[in-house]
Amino acid sequence: MPRGFDLRCGAGKTARVWVQGKGGALKPGQAMVLLPLREGEHENSLAGYLAPLRQTLIDNNERHVNVIVCESDYRALKRGIEHLPPGMQ
Repeated sequence: MPRGFDLRCGAGKTARVWVQGKGGALKPGQAMVLLPLREGEHENSLAGYLAPLRQTLIDNNERHVNVIVCESDYRALKRGIEHLPPGMQ
């Protein structure tokens, strides 16, 4: 699995982007948002959630977010956020 990379999303927002493994369920335009570990959490705590990629990187990203994406979105984002395909309607 390739190492993740840091992506500038604009206005001081950043993301750490990872590609899903072979056979992953994510489709283009989807992101698995990884939640940071918090004190007092246990093995059954929520580790992440599925969300639209564009919303995750631009709209809901207040500062920094860690995401897993499909391979085609990963390649597009490696070139820059402006290469992200338009959101699905």
